[in-house]
Amino acid sequence: MIQVIYNEWLIVSGVGFLFAYLFVFEPYAWLMERFLSFKPFNCVLCLSFWSSIIIFSAIDLNPLYGIYSALIAELTYRKLVS
Repeated sequence: MIQVIYNEWLIVSGVGFLFAYLFVFEPYAWLMERFLSFKPFNCVLCLSFWSSIIIFSAIDLNPLYGIYSALIAELTYRKLVS
């Protein structure tokens, strides 16, 4: 039981870190400037929240974990750019 909880939280935090690093990735910044300059693609919190809800629903995790994943992504992104 404990191992399942650890695995879920590892996935949740990993998805959050991936979305934070996506916004630092230069090709995504170029793509966002040219074609995706509207919500939810230009906001770390919005994109990570909605995308993680879709991802977690697809792999049968609780979609509410998207909230935690989005917060991890936002806080990590703020640390990366400061």
